Amino acid sequence: MLRKVKVPSRVNIIGEHTDYVGGLAMPFACSPYLEITVDTNPSEYSGDATVIDLWKCAGGWPTKIHVESEIPIGKGMSSSAALCLGIVLAVNESIEPMDACIEAQRIEHEILGTNCGLLDQIAIMFARKNCFSLINFTNLEISQFDIPHDWKFKLVDSGVHRALSQTSYNTQKNTNEHAKQENARVELAIDAGSVELGKLLNETHQSLIDLGVSNSIVNKSVEELQKTDGVLGARMMGGGFGGMILVLVSREDVLPSEPLVISSGPPVLEEII
Repeated sequence: MLRKVKVPSRVNIIGEHTDYVGGLAMPFACSPYLEITVDTNPSEYSGDATVIDLWKCAGGWPTKIHVESEIPIGKGMSSSAALCLGIVLAVNESIEPMDACIEAQRIEHEILGTNCGLLDQIAIMFARKNCFSLINFTNLEISQFDIPHDWKFKLVDSGVHRALSQTSYNTQKNTNEHAKQENARVELAIDAGSVELGKLLNETHQSLIDLGVSNSIVNKSVEELQKTDGVLGARMMGGGFGGMILVLVSREDVLPSEPLVISSGPPVLEEII
């Protein structure tokens, strides 16, 4: 028997570096996807060494496991969270959604060495198509809101690769002050029009600069995008130091080489006899 799990990536609209200090965030799941295929019959472990280590850490049995992923690594789209969450769901298909998030976080901490919060896991696990989630990390309360039709997002690669396990992104000075300001921006963003949301995205990027998690190459790219006709706002997305830039555009034909980001639903598990 084969067990397959298809896991989306995620975009975080606003609410960066808030999950580990009890703040607020507004993510949604999207393509590209990661797919894990597990053969439940083998008597020995077979597959990528790191994937097998994650599988064992999650309590997995001897198996042949194969991972195919379209999610770019080191680009702020939660490739590691998608991998860990997919493994947890493949090990225990009946696990409760929040328990799956916490378990995925645990194995990521232990095996990958990334001291991450729960934003990525919750964003993926609790996703609903055409909706963004409002996550309160003080009590892990999650609310869903329709994504307004005039919120049109695109992703632009900064060209800078980063590995969060090699950075101290959650030990920066001024984290609490940043989170306080970012929480206020999230609350304003919930009912914002596209022009107002764009300004909030720009403010978030400046706040990430002040927090010390950006760099000159990314900042230059963000600044150029912010000045582009039809761009309402742009900011670095993810833990920092590189990766994708989230761009809010007024029309689909702005930045024509980049497709609109389309939201998706949660992970899908399939049993194949």
